[in-house]
Amino acid sequence: MVRTALISFAAMMMAGAAHAGVEAETLIAETATELTTGQVDSRVLDDVVDTTAIARFTLGRHARDLPEADVERFSAAFDRFLDTTFDDQAQRFSGARIDVVGSVDRTPNDSIVTTRVTLPGEAPETVRWRVINRNGSWRVVDVQAFGLWLAIEQRAQIAAILDQNGGSIDDVIASLDEGEGFGKNRG
Repeated sequence: MVRTALISFAAMMMAGAAHAGVEAETLIAETATELTTGQVDSRVLDDVVDTTAIARFTLGRHARDLPEADVERFSAAFDRFLDTTFDDQAQRFSGARIDVVGSVDRTPNDSIVTTRVTLPGEAPETVRWRVINRNGSWRVVDVQAFGLWLAIEQRAQIAAILDQNGGSIDDVIASLDEGEGFGKNRG
């Protein structure tokens, strides 16, 4: 009887996880199609990428220590930075090939989707997308390219700016607004 219960529980978990993968893969595949045909701009990407969650994650422990107004200012600057970066790079994806090759479901609401991205004239690269379902909506919360999870890397760089002697959220926001990105030493 215990064995039957365990097998039933495992089957339910696998069914839920497989469902997560299908939905997460569909989100990435549809976005990839739009991206490679030039139909995605930063406004459309905002529907797919949870920039607010990523911004809070990249602030790490500092998100709890900062006044909410500063967190909101950072989130707005972070969103502008991502939009500008995307707009600057979007042409590179025109004519690219992005194939979903599979997914690994961490939970029924958290999936890592693996894609093979081939830009015109370049060798194929593996890119992984962490996709989370919150409140019934699947959104991208991180991307792994060239072996680095970008939100995790940004978190480390922001912490370095904020932890340095005299570093402030204004330094981070200024770096984003200047288009410098993270990790620049600010005088």
